Amino acid sequence: MIVVGERKPLLATGDIVEDYLPLFYYIDVAIELGRYEAKDSILIKSADFEKVKELVSSSTFTLAQLVDSLVEYVRHRVDPEVAVAALSRYLKHQVSEDYAITFYSRLVSCWIVEAASSLNIIRLK
Repeated sequence: MIVVGERKPLLATGDIVEDYLPLFYYIDVAIELGRYEAKDSILIKSADFEKVKELVSSSTFTLAQLVDSLVEYVRHRVDPEVAVAALSRYLKHQVSEDYAITFYSRLVSCWIVEAASSLNIIRLK
């Protein structure tokens, strides 16, 4: 049994996201469905750090504003079918496509912020 917060993806700190288990469910479901592109697109990339740099260089952001901006940036990378199946499995009840996409967009956005902080691209206060 995995304890909440025990398993984290690369560069995650747990400062914003307490439980990354839904992300691992997403990856597992993508592999089960043979959706390797969906698995790869949900992972953070160097371009994500460039986006963070671009956003914070133009103005001062609160954490919430930065995450909201990144949600729109990563939303298209979430595979709806994989997201619904993974989040429904994690929550043990069916969820809507919109809810699942929003959930995973926010989760990945928070992971990007944590990773950017780990790499000293930004400093969280």
